Amino acid sequence: MAEQQAPMKTYRGNCHCAAFVYEITLPEIKQVMECNCSICYKKAALWVFPKPGDFKFIQGTPPQITKYNFGKNKFTHEFCPTCGVSVMVVGHLTPPKPGEDKQPENGFNARTLQHGQIDVWKIDIKTFNGEALPPAYDPPKYTGPEPTADVEGGQLYTGSCHCGAVTTALKSKSIDKDTQGLVECNCSSCARYGAMWTYPAHAQVAVEGAENITEYFFNKKIASKKFCKICGIPVISEALQLSDDKVAQLDENTKKWYANARTIKAFNLRTVNGLNVKELAPAHFDGYNFIQPGYVEP
Repeated sequence: MAEQQAPMKTYRGNCHCAAFVYEITLPEIKQVMECNCSICYKKAALWVFPKPGDFKFIQGTPPQITKYNFGKNKFTHEFCPTCGVSVMVVGHLTPPKPGEDKQPENGFNARTLQHGQIDVWKIDIKTFNGEALPPAYDPPKYTGPEPTADVEGGQLYTGSCHCGAVTTALKSKSIDKDTQGLVECNCSSCARYGAMWTYPAHAQVAVEGAENITEYFFNKKIASKKFCKICGIPVISEALQLSDDKVAQLDENTKKWYANARTIKAFNLRTVNGLNVKELAPAHFDGYNFIQPGYVEP
């Protein structure tokens, strides 16, 4: 008897700004692949691989998306140039042999699937040791001045986006599994970025390469997510410095949030060299339901 095929299901996903909306068809997603290579780790990607022909773009087209290659150029990493969300990878883990007609693999970032289709905090994860593939990644070095904050018992952490166009320094007390205040958020943007946030004061952070950062504003447009415009890695998020008149126009809940947010930066710990976020214990924050007005899935 022929083996019965699993029923197929169509999933819909998008970058945050909805410049790119897609549908993929594959058996029910019960497991995703997590690669620990230098770029997949920084963008926290969780991959699913539909067969060729089992995906389509509803809005936006692949030629419009920003593409980033590195190393041996086996895969092209593709992200939205407006919001910085990593959408997909295209390429061959095993390159085609001379004369071989081999279609590329198309991996879609399961973090971009619309809310409620899968739960990335609970789904089964299959790991892939991409870190072991040559050539070894040489993390870009931060060479700018140290942050100006005086942190008792603190140490200096440095990091970068993947390509090195943006480098960062964070002065903080030691960050380990017992560190409090680390957060993974499932709001419409953070869920797609996969960032692990810590919240230092402005003076605890220094950034080099600001000219290579794209800022993305959404919702009430009083805070921005900042990502490298070359490789798409989200680096920090911070509130705008609003005038007193602008603050007075905010609703009461937003005023309370802003009173704290204006004094800090959200710093993505996935960008820090030598720090493994898998060894940390962040709190999970249900930003998707907390933040109002809610996000409208396109």
